[in-house]
Amino acid sequence: MQFSNFGRKITTDPSIVELMDDLGNALAKGDHVAMLGGGNPAAIPEVQSLFETHMARLLANRDEFRAAITNYDPPQGHPAFIQAIVKLLNDQYGWGITPANVTITAGSQTGFFTLFNLLAGESTGGTRRILFPLTPEYIGYADQGITDDMFVSAKPRIETRGDHGFKYMVDFDHLKITPDIAAICVSRPTNPTGNVITNEELQRLSELADAHDIPLIIDNAYGQPFPGVITGTAQPIFNDNIVLSMSLSKVGLPSSRVGIFVSSPGIAAAMAKANTVMSLASPTLGQALAKATIADGSLIKAARDHIQPHYRRLAEYGQNVLARELDGTPYRVHEYEGAYFFWLWLPNLPITSRELYTRLKARGVIVVPGEYFFPGLTDRDWRHQHECLRLNFARPQTEIDAGVAIIGEEVKRAYSSVTSKKISIKTN
Repeated sequence: MQFSNFGRKITTDPSIVELMDDLGNALAKGDHVAMLGGGNPAAIPEVQSLFETHMARLLANRDEFRAAITNYDPPQGHPAFIQAIVKLLNDQYGWGITPANVTITAGSQTGFFTLFNLLAGESTGGTRRILFPLTPEYIGYADQGITDDMFVSAKPRIETRGDHGFKYMVDFDHLKITPDIAAICVSRPTNPTGNVITNEELQRLSELADAHDIPLIIDNAYGQPFPGVITGTAQPIFNDNIVLSMSLSKVGLPSSRVGIFVSSPGIAAAMAKANTVMSLASPTLGQALAKATIADGSLIKAARDHIQPHYRRLAEYGQNVLARELDGTPYRVHEYEGAYFFWLWLPNLPITSRELYTRLKARGVIVVPGEYFFPGLTDRDWRHQHECLRLNFARPQTEIDAGVAIIGEEVKRAYSSVTSKKISIKTN
C-alpha cells in the first residue's frame, strides 16, 4: 500500500505513539515496576465520587441521558456546556466573552491539530510556522503539522537555583518573530517541566503577538480555574489575539475527550467548521456530565479542596525521594510550579537520555527521554536536550520509591565512568 505524504508522516512512529505504546504494553503485561512516563491524571477518590454522583443524576434523567447519547450536538459543542463555561470565565475573570468565543473539540490534542493546521503550513506566501518561545515543550505538539518544518523553537535562558534547582525563562534578547511566524504557542503550566512562565513574560508575549498581528496560543490544561494544578497565583488572560485552551482530562475525565478553546469568534467558527469535516460533532457525554459540576461550582470546589492539595502532596513526596536517591550526583530538577511532572536535568550525562530511558525500561521503569520535548529546535547539537528526563510523580508512593531508586542506580552507573573528571554546567 502506498500512503500519501501525510500518511507517511503520521505513520512514521511519532514520539507520542512510542510513548503511548510503552505505557499500554507495560500495563498490559503487568511486569512494570514504576510507570513514571505517562500523563494520566491521578484517581482522586473525592473527585471520582463527584463525577459518579453526577453520572447517576444524568442516568436518572431519561430525557437528558437519551439526548446525551443519541443526538448530535452542534459542531461548536454542547450549548448548555458552552454556556456554563462562558458564565464561569466571565464570573471568575470578567472577560465578557459570549458563546461565539468557545469551541469544543474531541480532546485538546485534536483541537491543537486543527488549530495549528488552520494557522500554519503551506500558504500562498510560503510555509507559515508556529513558534514555541520557550522550549522544551509538550511532546504531543511535535508531530501535529501536516507539512514539514511547521514548528520552530527558541532556546531558553536557564537560571540555576540553589544546589539542585533551575528554571527556564524566555530569552527575549534572542527571540525573533520572523515574517513566517503564524502564531506563538506556550503551555502554562508546561508539560514536561512544570514551568509557569511569569506574568511579565506572558504580557510581553501577548504584546509581541499583537504587534505582529498573530495569535498567542496558551495551553492551560493544568491551570486555573480547573484543574488548578499550579503552585502560584498565575491566572489565565484573554484578549482578542489570544487562544486559550482548557481540558476536562486533567480534572479526571481523560476518556471523555473534551477540549475547550476560547478565542476570537473568527477562530472559534473556523474550528467548529473543522469539527464538522473531521467528526461531524463534538463528543457530548463528557460535556453533559461536566456541565452541572461547572454550573453549580462543585468542580471548582473539588479543584481547590482535593485536586490541588493532592498533587502538592505528591510533589513534595517525590522531591524528597529524588533528593535521597540522587544524592551524590550533579542532578538538577526544574523548579516545580505546576502540572504533575518532574523535569530532571543531568548535566554532562555521559550517555544520552534515550540510552538512559532504554536502561530504565529494561528494569521495568518507564520514563520519557527529554529529547522528545524540543519540537522545532534547529540546534540539534545542543547537549542539554539529551540530558533530561520527564517523570510523572502522580503515581502511588510505592512506585515512586521503587522507580526513583532504580533511576538513582542507573544515573550513578552512568556517571561512574567519569567520576575522575570535573563536571561543569553549561546552560547554553
